[in-house]
Parts: sequence; structure tokens; C-alpha cells
Amino acid sequence: MKSKSVFIKLKTLLFLISFLFFFHCKKTDSNTGEESVSPNIQKRPNVLWIVIDSLRGDIIGRYGVTPNLDLFQKNAVHFQYHLVNAAWTRPSTLVFFTGKYASANPVNFWDYPTTKSEVEAFYRSEKRPLPKLLKDHSFDTYMVGNNPFLTDKFGLGVDVGFDSLYDFSNYSEDTKKITKKTFEVLEEISGKEKPFFLFLNYNDPHKPYTPPQGFTNRIQTNEILDEKKRNYLGEVAFVDEELGLVFEELKNKNLWDNTLILITADHGEVMHSAHAISPFTGTNTYYGHGQDLFLENIHVPLLVKLPGSNVKQSISSMTRSIDLFPTVLDYCGLSIPKLVQGKSLKPLIENQETTKRTYYGETRFTQGYGEGSEFLLQRSYRFHEVGKFWQGSVGSEFYLYTDTKKDPNQINPLRISNISDLKDMKLSPTLEKKILRFWKQIRSMEPKLPLYHLSIQPESTDTDIQIRVPQGRIRMANLPDDVVLEEKGKSVQIHTNTTKAFEISLEVYPDVSFPEFTVWFSKKQIPKTDIYTGYFGLSMASCNSNCELLYESGAQRPMILPNAKVYFWKEGGQKKSYTSKQELGTDALEILKKQGYVQ
Repeated sequence: MKSKSVFIKLKTLLFLISFLFFFHCKKTDSNTGEESVSPNIQKRPNVLWIVIDSLRGDIIGRYGVTPNLDLFQKNAVHFQYHLVNAAWTRPSTLVFFTGKYASANPVNFWDYPTTKSEVEAFYRSEKRPLPKLLKDHSFDTYMVGNNPFLTDKFGLGVDVGFDSLYDFSNYSEDTKKITKKTFEVLEEISGKEKPFFLFLNYNDPHKPYTPPQGFTNRIQTNEILDEKKRNYLGEVAFVDEELGLVFEELKNKNLWDNTLILITADHGEVMHSAHAISPFTGTNTYYGHGQDLFLENIHVPLLVKLPGSNVKQSISSMTRSIDLFPTVLDYCGLSIPKLVQGKSLKPLIENQETTKRTYYGETRFTQGYGEGSEFLLQRSYRFHEVGKFWQGSVGSEFYLYTDTKKDPNQINPLRISNISDLKDMKLSPTLEKKILRFWKQIRSMEPKLPLYHLSIQPESTDTDIQIRVPQGRIRMANLPDDVVLEEKGKSVQIHTNTTKAFEISLEVYPDVSFPEFTVWFSKKQIPKTDIYTGYFGLSMASCNSNCELLYESGAQRPMILPNAKVYFWKEGGQKKSYTSKQELGTDALEILKKQGYVQ
């Protein structure tokens, strides 16, 4: 009996041990799952995205003014050849938060004011910029910094959806204020269990360069520096010191390890005298930016610390600012929207990249394409609208080709007046083919212009057509062989003797005005009542004002009415309505003056 009792006790003890072991395993399993707070939240990393305005890609580790960034770089993934896809703050920031090229967003990138129509268009088209998308996945989202383009308060930008936005663009001596507010936000964050997204945007070293006393004394270089560059580097030293404090606070709050940290810039800064006057805009851009796509304008730092990882490496392959949006989502375990034009950097970091990335960029009067060290930049009116920077006339558009291996500072570019001139320039066949291919890449990357179509059924052997535009110019896309075309500035004259039905197609370049046309058969003008338009074939006489929707046919070719002497339709969407007559308000003007945009 005694041995039986002992056996029962042992059996009971083993059961208790097994139960406790099972319970412990289940508890451990639950801790290694998504999280206990709510599904898919706790184990997601935090995201800290730091932007240092105007920081060139050749500054960190070179002048002795970035000890904190130097240390960060040694313990992170360093992308040596990172290029932004736009060359001034507003379009570059929208590239960050949409993962799309500047021209894919309805907000202009040539003038400072944002019109009501383009702001509304942004809210219609961009339902989930990065802050909103992360918020939808239970992130708390914050912006702390100096960036007036992330609010729609001043007529300068759009609201991209932060939970909390602390903008210091209307303050003088903003850098320390930004750091102080960052500390307050980190204190708030540290008491929460949900992941956070913090966008930290320092305006220094953006001009005017006014570093606090003593910071220029930290510069260590044999390079002969002028006063502006010394002050620029002094501001870099100032921001580096503030970032050191932020890094320390992150560690003190136990937020460092599980945070994805990106450090980059929205654009560079022109410091080479050869680029003092932009060849594209004719603007003085010395110690400025936004007027071209030369490397010193688009090459910026990119340092990435991965969450929960000690990965340290240096990557020389080209990367682009459109890649940052999908990278953040990738490391947060979130799906990347199909319309995003960038590509996550995760395959590159994990040595899984199979193709080389290419560059496409846009800024005022400039488009550019690049592969490796070679670039083709174009003077372009493609995205301009009537306003402060452009009054509607289209001049010559030339191209500059450079190979930065042979010409690192891009001071001796090959100038091409017209792509059609290539065959007469006596270039090597390889180079000629390459430039032509780059040109085709620019054309393929830009959004397509709307096409206007005219279908004509002549009544005689004497047909005349006149097409006019108030701004921009007409570019013929399709024209029969048996017609005579005469171009006269903003109008074209077309004459033909054919009696067969024919069709002509045209673009308005850029898409800033609506083409007006008149058709004559044997010198007799065709009235609006006999001209049919749009998908439904309504008479042009049925509308007298604001008729653009009437002309739309979408992607579908309309059914041409048998009795229609003239049929007109538009393919490719509505014309943008940007025509900026607005003046900058006092608040907006003061902000831009403080930031050095307006002198």
C-alpha cells in the first residue's frame, strides 16, 4: 500500500510538472507571437525618419563636424550613392511620403504657393500617404521640425496626415526648439505600447547659414573655404550635436533597439562655381538648390539602422528617395501599394538584388535620367504652368550628357540642342545609342500628356483647319501624309485636297491651355452645331462655358456619327487647373524669408 501511495504521489507530481511546463511554453509562445496588446502591433518596429535639410552627400566624415553621424554611420547601413528624385523641399518630401515621382502628385513643383484646386486634388488622389498608412496600422505618428510644406495652413503645402504635427518654420533659432520638442515627444512615446512613426526634420544647414558661435571652429580640413561654406559646415556641426542628444535620449528611453532609423536629406546644395547660374532656369543658384539635377543637388546621405539588428555595411549601388517609402513598409511587415514607384531597399541590404536601379528626377525646368555614373539632363517645360516662374512661352529644350567617372563635378557636359541632331554630332555609335535610349527613358517615365483628336469628313477638295492655344505650344502626334502643315507659333494651319475621311491628333505642350480650332470646307466655316464631341457625340453648341468634361472620351474611342462632318474628343484626362495668380500671404512670406527661399 505504501509503495502504491508513493507511486500516486509521483504520478501527481509529474502531472503538475508537465502542466507547469506546458503553461510556461504557452506563455512563452504568446510572447513570441505578434503581441499581447493587440494583433500586429507590439512586435512591429518603431520608425524614426530624420531629415537634415540641404545636407550634401559628401559632408559626413569629411570635415570633422559630424562626430555623432560618423559614429552612427559606422554602426549602420551606409548607402554611398543615394539620390533624391526632386531637388527642393516640398516635392522631395512628397516623394518621401508617397513613394512616387513628383509629377505623379498633383502639387506643383515650380512655384511656392499651392492652389486650392491642387491641394484638393492631392487629398482625392493620395488617400494614404505614409503617415496615414502607418496610422491605419496602429502607429502613433508625429512630425517635429521645420517644414512648412507639411501643413495646408499657409498656402504652401498639404496635410499628409500626422496625428501630431509640431512645425517650427515660423520660429527663429528653431534647431534647439525642435530638439526640446523631440524630447517631449519621446517622453510621451515611451509610456505607450503601440509603435510610433516620428518624422524629425531639421532645417539647418539650409541657408541663410547662421551657426551659433564656436561651431565653425570645429571644422578640420585643408580645403580653402569661403565664408558661406564655413558657415554651412558650422550649421552642420550644430545639427550633429543636437542629433547626438536625440540619440542619447532614445537609448535612455529604451527606444533605440527596436527602432528603424533613417537619416537622409531632402536635397543637396550647389557649391561649385560652374553651376552658379543654372543652365536650365538661368537663376543664380550658388549656395542654393532646386534649379537643376546635377549630382551636388541630388546626392545626399542615407544611413539606416535596422531594428533589432547590428548589421553594418556600406553599399555603393545607386538608390533613390522613392525607395524609402516601400522600405519603411517592408521592415514594418506591411504590404507595399501597387502604385508605389519606388522599390524596397531590403533586397539590396540582404544581398538579394538582381537588377541595378536607375534614376529619374524632376525639378524646375529640368528632367533627368541616369544609369550608374551617366546622366542625361533635359531643359524641360513639361510640368510647368502659367504663374510666377513661367508666362506660357516655350523655348528651346536642350540636353546635357555627363559621365561622372570622367567628369566628377559635371562641369564639361556634352550639349545636345535637339535629339534629332545626334546623328550629325559624329559621336561614337555606342554613345549615340546610349543617349537616345536615355532620352526614350525620360519620355517613358513622365506621365503622358492628353491627346486631342479631330476626325474630318471633307465635303470638298479644299479643307482648311486652324488650331490655336493661348499658352504652350501644339505638338502634332498624328497627321496624314496628304496634308500640308504650317506652324505659326501658338497656332498651326492645316490644308488638304483629299475627299477621304481623315484624322489628326495633337498634344498641348505643356498641358496648360485648351486648343481652339476652326474648320473650313471650300472657305465656308463649319458651325458648332455641326461639330460633335466627346464619348456621347454631343454638339459643341450645347455648351458655352466650362465645357472640358463635354469633350472627354476617356480611354475609349467614341463611335463617330455617320453624319458628323467634324468630330472632336479628348483622350487622357482633364487638364490641370493650376494658374497661380495668388500672392503669398504675410505669414507664408515670412516663413520663406526665414528659411532662405525668398531673399
